[in-house]
Amino acid sequence: MNDETKLLAMLVHRGLVPAEVARSAVASGAPRRFLVGHGVCTDAQWEAWQRTDGGTRPVLTRYEVGAVLGEGAVGRVFAAVDRTDGRRVALKVLRPELATDPAQTERFVREARLLQELDDPHLVKGLRVAREGGTIFSVMELLPGRCLQDALAEHGRLDEEQALQIVLDVAGALGALHARGLVHRDVKPGNVMWSPERGAVLIDLGFALLGDGQAAGDTTAGTVHYIAPEQARGSGQLDVRADIYALGATLYHLVTGSLPFEGRTSEEVLAKQVLESLSGERIRALQLSPQLHWFLEKMMAKEPGMRFQDPRQLQQEIAAYLQHRQHQLELERRARQGAPRLGGRRPDPRRRR
Repeated sequence: MNDETKLLAMLVHRGLVPAEVARSAVASGAPRRFLVGHGVCTDAQWEAWQRTDGGTRPVLTRYEVGAVLGEGAVGRVFAAVDRTDGRRVALKVLRPELATDPAQTERFVREARLLQELDDPHLVKGLRVAREGGTIFSVMELLPGRCLQDALAEHGRLDEEQALQIVLDVAGALGALHARGLVHRDVKPGNVMWSPERGAVLIDLGFALLGDGQAAGDTTAGTVHYIAPEQARGSGQLDVRADIYALGATLYHLVTGSLPFEGRTSEEVLAKQVLESLSGERIRALQLSPQLHWFLEKMMAKEPGMRFQDPRQLQQEIAAYLQHRQHQLELERRARQGAPRLGGRRPDPRRRR
């Protein structure tokens, strides 16, 4: 698919060009000439569409906008350079079709301001939020590394220690949110960046709300494969234990390479979240440790009272296990180094020095 065809597909998706007109334009072999000749757009409009990827890439005074880093239901994230000081940043741009919706705009601005106020090494740092013309965008630090969802797609499941270290980091971020009385509601691999330099960083607070039931009608917001049973039921009294469940579902995905509950429809998945127990077959088939299995069972317990009750408790348990595991590995390494080599001579204990 060439650039002009991709652009036409975007224009059709955004409702700027009818699908049948786009097909005729492609068939003509000269889409621009066809559209201008049939009065669909002007030369200037076509050039503007090319420059902005069909209106989805902003043109901003202060920022030089680069490659797309990610895309979601609410907006697109671009790499950018701040022309005032040369700093490389990430821009999250609210979708143009949502920028006229007061509720979507309010949520977008609230997330941006939260990221500016919160200060934790495992939360992406927000720098500012602004509007230029019809474009509403937030500016964030540009993180090294990649999204865990992409890492899973490319490399498959992670080893236990790395996955648990990620959980340890994200639990720290949830602790910072919990201290403010906030529930994240959308913890998942797609909302976590990871790099050796920074560890795991939670990057999206778009669904965060105070854990006081103030938005009960919207509590099922999130991603169905990861949300807690009480969130699936639409409970208006969510607390941080719902995020601990989602972090457990994320851990399951990281170490098994598959989702804890799957179905043909979102409704089927939600029903399984509420009614079915977590199967241990996949965990046993992969010969994962009993301790990891216990973490998953406790984090993903159906009843909130059976889970870890706050991020600090979860951190303490995982940190203690990782420390114990590291000590075990060190003892095994020393034992291998100290063992006699095949064919070597054992020292005679009767021989005096």
